[in-house]
Amino acid sequence: MQHHRHHIHYAHLILKNKELREMYAATSLKTLALSMVGVFIPLFLMLEQGLDLQHVLTFYVVNTVAYILAAPFAGKLASKFGLKRLAVITAPMFAIFYYGLYNFVNLGISINYFAILLGLAEALYWIPFITHFIRFSDKKHRSEEVGFLSGTTLLSAMLGPFIGGLLITLFNFTLLFIVASILLLLSVFPILFTKNYHEPFKCSLEDLSKLSKKGATKMMSIGGINLVEFVFWPIFLFASVGVYAELGLIFLIAEFVAIVGSFLFGSVENRNKLRMFLRIGGVLCALTWFSRMWIEGVLLLALLTIISSFLHEMVVVPFNTLAFDKVVKKKYLSEYVVFRGIMTGIGRLIVLGVVSVSLNVKSSFIVSGLMYLTYLI
Repeated sequence: MQHHRHHIHYAHLILKNKELREMYAATSLKTLALSMVGVFIPLFLMLEQGLDLQHVLTFYVVNTVAYILAAPFAGKLASKFGLKRLAVITAPMFAIFYYGLYNFVNLGISINYFAILLGLAEALYWIPFITHFIRFSDKKHRSEEVGFLSGTTLLSAMLGPFIGGLLITLFNFTLLFIVASILLLLSVFPILFTKNYHEPFKCSLEDLSKLSKKGATKMMSIGGINLVEFVFWPIFLFASVGVYAELGLIFLIAEFVAIVGSFLFGSVENRNKLRMFLRIGGVLCALTWFSRMWIEGVLLLALLTIISSFLHEMVVVPFNTLAFDKVVKKKYLSEYVVFRGIMTGIGRLIVLGVVSVSLNVKSSFIVSGLMYLTYLI
């Protein structure tokens, strides 16, 4: 009971922290908008626009390369203008991307141009956002703050696919893109009430070489795993489910379970225990991904999705907490976030390369499992 009261009390303290409170609100709105569309993008391109797997892979390769190249410039611009101004700029960029995604055939414009726009928008928003969050988080309670951020993000991610699936099933993709664009524009307002902090940034090879090389592999794994989770797994799962609303319902339940995991592992402040959870979670997550190669049936696949979502939090919350602990002490905070963005992009490219060669989405499950095993290092 005492332990329970402690976390209720600390959740109250987090919400009293103006910077974190506004960032949680902004992230919730933006995540809701992005998750309403995100898992359906590959399905929309393949089923509604008639693109084959190779063209979808090209779309994500172009998007990822654009993100990697934009990352250093995002760090520089964040240093000069701050998160607040960049958030205002990126909201309409995301909205334009949704418009282009839906209309690129009628516009006669290659979808890859909009993939570039998406990469730029992602870099310009998330790199300064993560930097801002790390700077204003508190070391003593960082695990809870990371867990709270993950939990509030997952709450929106839980509702997003379900709402998106309902809108597509009951109406169409047009309404989905309109609603998502409105939410993206609304997500700017909480950011306007944060401090316009300018984190110093200078990007040089010397600075990047001073960053943790040991963590680079794990950063690449984050990017690759997330790509498999939100692109290739929905494609594979939809082949069994066949209905957008049902696919959204599975992700709703999975994200709810993930929320429980994020707060559970976020409540652990002991760093040794976090390292233990990180390693155990890495092994268990790897096993769930390897098992997807032969498991069949909607119920079993749905159950596997739900279990994996919980176990993923057993990895991501401890990893982020431990990583943020190290970097916040150093003067390379912005450089670290940029470096992390580049490494996650490289991880995505590794997965895309494997699937491009095999032309089988199941090959990405093996890569994801192997990437989870890097957390044992």
